[in-house]
Amino acid sequence: MKRHNELSRRRFVGGMLKAALLAATAPNFIPLRVLAGENTPSKKIQLGHIGTGNQGTNDLRNFLTVDSAASVALCDPFRQRREAAAQFVRDRQKLEPKLYNDFRELLADKSVDAVVIATPDHWHVPIGLAAVRAGKDVYIEKPLGHSLEQNQAMLAAVKKHDRVFQYGTQQRSQEMLKRGVELVLNGYIGDLQRLEVWAPAGQGGGSLDEIPLPDGLDYELYLGPAPMKPCTKDRITRKGSYFCSDYSLGFIAGWGAHPLDIAIWGMDSDTKGPVSFRGAGNFPTPNGLFNTCATWDVEIKFSDGIPMHFMSTNHAKPIVQKYRTDVQGADAKFFDNGTTFFGSKGWVSLSRDGSCASNPTWFKLHQCEGTKRVLYHDRYYKAFVDSVRERSPSIAPIQDALRSDALSHLSLMAIKTGGEVIWDPKKYEIESPKELNGQMTCPVRGNWKQV
Repeated sequence: MKRHNELSRRRFVGGMLKAALLAATAPNFIPLRVLAGENTPSKKIQLGHIGTGNQGTNDLRNFLTVDSAASVALCDPFRQRREAAAQFVRDRQKLEPKLYNDFRELLADKSVDAVVIATPDHWHVPIGLAAVRAGKDVYIEKPLGHSLEQNQAMLAAVKKHDRVFQYGTQQRSQEMLKRGVELVLNGYIGDLQRLEVWAPAGQGGGSLDEIPLPDGLDYELYLGPAPMKPCTKDRITRKGSYFCSDYSLGFIAGWGAHPLDIAIWGMDSDTKGPVSFRGAGNFPTPNGLFNTCATWDVEIKFSDGIPMHFMSTNHAKPIVQKYRTDVQGADAKFFDNGTTFFGSKGWVSLSRDGSCASNPTWFKLHQCEGTKRVLYHDRYYKAFVDSVRERSPSIAPIQDALRSDALSHLSLMAIKTGGEVIWDPKKYEIESPKELNGQMTCPVRGNWKQV
C-alpha cells in the first residue's frame, strides 16, 4: 500500500506540474480533455459558436446560462454580428471571446471542445462534418441537411469519430411534451392508428435587386457551397435563409422539423420498412428569391399501415379545430404547430405552445403508469454540455434527426413530382421512382466539398 501511495502522489504532482506548464504557454482557455480528462467535473466545457445571427444569438444566450460551460469563441462572416455576440459573452461571463470570420480557423482552435452550429441551413452539415473530423462535439440547429446525402454523411461521421451530436429541437426539454409522448408509448391512447402533424406556412416574395456588398460581410464565405448569386437586401436576411432554395427547403423542413421530431419521439413506424408519400404544395413565387414550397398537404403511409397527415397550418386548422377544444372560439389562439397521436382508445395532441388529450386527466398525472420512458433533461442546453462532459447519450440524437428530416425531404419530393414516392429507410434509398435517387444530393460550388 505504501508503494502504491507513493506512486499515486508522484503521478498527482507530475500531473499538476504538467497542467501548470500548459497554463503558462496556452491560450486563455485549455481544453477539458488536455487538463484532466473528459470527465473532470471541475472544468468548464469550452464552446465555439458558429453562426451568431438570430437563432445563433438565441442559442448563445441560453448556453451562457450553463455554469459548466464557457463560450470562448464566436464565428460569423458578418463582422457586426460576431462583435455584437461578443458583448453578450463579456456581460455574462466576464471574459473576452476569440472572434473568427472563418469557421475553419475556429475548428483549428485546440481550446474549443464543442461547437454550436446555427448558420443558414445549407451550412449545417458541411460545417458539422468539418467539426467532428476536427474532434469537436456538435450541437446543430434544425433542420439537418440540405440533402438526404448530407444527412447520411453526417450520421456516418458522428459514428466514425465517436462525437456527441445534439439536434436543435428544444422541445425535448418541455416536460409536458415528455409526459404526452410517454402517454402514447405506454398505451394510454391504445394502439396507435394515425398521426396529424402541422407547421407554419412559408412565404413568397423577396427582392432580386442587386445591392452593394454591406460593410463587414464576407459574402463568399456566407454563400459557401451555395450558388454565387447577386447580393440583395433580402438574400442576406433571416427570411432569405428560410425561404430561398439556395439555402433551405423552406418551412416544410425548417419549421416542420419540430412537430416531426415529436412524432419520431413517440413512434417508430418509419423504421420498419418502405414509406410512401403523396402530396401537393404551393410555390407562390417560383421565380422569385423566396422560391421554396410555402404551403403543403402530404399523406404519408408507413409500412405497418399507420398513416401520417403532414400539413402547413392553413390546411391543418379546420381539421384540428374539430377535436382540439382548447382552440375553439373567436378568442382562442390556434397553435400553429403540433403533433396529434390517434389511437384505439383516444388521442394526445402536443405542441410547443400547448397540449391536450381526449382525456384531460391524463395530463394531471405527473408520471403515467407503464415502463416506457424517454431520455429527458429539463434544461436543453445544459443537456448538451452534460453529454459532452460525461460522454453520455444525447437527448436529441442524430439517428432521430435523420428520421424526422427525411420526412421533410421526401414530402417535398412527392410534391414536386406530383406522384407517389416510396422510400426504403433500411437501404436509405428511394424505391420508386428510382430516378429520384439522383436528387438525394445537391450541387456544390467551387471547392466546398460537403460529403
